[in-house]
Amino acid sequence: MNWRRWLLRSWVVGSILFVLAVAFIGYSEIKAEFDAVAIASKPKATPLFLAKFREQYPEYNDLNDAQLADAVYKKFYSNIPREEFERSFAEKIAASETKVVQFQRQLHEFPADFTDEEIATALKSTITNPWATLAIWAGIALAVPLVVLIVGASLAWAFSGFAAKRT
Repeated sequence: MNWRRWLLRSWVVGSILFVLAVAFIGYSEIKAEFDAVAIASKPKATPLFLAKFREQYPEYNDLNDAQLADAVYKKFYSNIPREEFERSFAEKIAASETKVVQFQRQLHEFPADFTDEEIATALKSTITNPWATLAIWAGIALAVPLVVLIVGASLAWAFSGFAAKRT
């Protein structure tokens, strides 16, 4: 059996396995960065009062603001008239001096007069470039097998006695 052919085939199989392992390891980081860019373009600002309530009661995180108000009324304030509850709830929201945006699993506070475009611009400045991260992972996935190929070919040449194959 030709040992050079065996080494080349082993390198191909090893390279494929290495590229797959790098893809498996880097996927979550790369996906999270691309998702962060997509989310930052359309932030959902919430008044500070509601954000603090959701922080205290995380089971309400999947509800929008209107659904949250309805659920809070039914659970905690069903003993008072609905109009009085809505008035006090609206006053608490209006008194909130900041908007809160949950971004990359963190709460970011902004002044209440910030527009959604200003919030999106501020959030985008905190994001790393997802294409750069993808390029780094691709570089690792391709450079390591290439270096192994060069080193292996050099060693095979050295062990063969620095000579071309005789016929």
